[in-house]
Amino acid sequence: PAPPPPAQAEASGWDSDDEGAPAPAPPAPAALLAPLQSLDPCGAPMPPPEAFVAAQVPPGGGGDDLADLVGEVMSADADSTWHGMVEGFHCTGCDFQVMRCDGYVWAGDVDYMFFRNNYPTFEKLRRRLVRQQSCSAYCCQCSWKSAHIGAAWRDVSEGLRWRSVN
Repeated sequence: PAPPPPAQAEASGWDSDDEGAPAPAPPAPAALLAPLQSLDPCGAPMPPPEAFVAAQVPPGGGGDDLADLVGEVMSADADSTWHGMVEGFHCTGCDFQVMRCDGYVWAGDVDYMFFRNNYPTFEKLRRRLVRQQSCSAYCCQCSWKSAHIGAAWRDVSEGLRWRSVN
């Protein structure tokens, strides 16, 4: 008697059926990619998108004589240089207090490692501070921002992990 003919197997989708063809990569969930997109190639956090925060003009454009006078006095004080910790404000990312340097803004080439290595020593931070009247440079050990002296705190801390602890 003759042997029976070999049976044709259906493609099962397993192992050797798709030899030579690369398997399609499963789509990566956006939630997994989001933390990676906020890091630079070395794994350090990327700089804040808004590096300078301007003061907001109140609706109606001002015109209040008392407010103008107070603004001039504050502006005169802002031209002095002062540095120190901002009382009651803390970073939840690095667990350090926020520091402010009046009369300065951050240079464009500052990066995460600069602050990791130099915060909170003003003499070391001064190497990347640029003198700018009516402005303040803010930082902690992981984030930084420059702002007009009249900028609201909520605007300065927007996009960062700086919170009031009072």
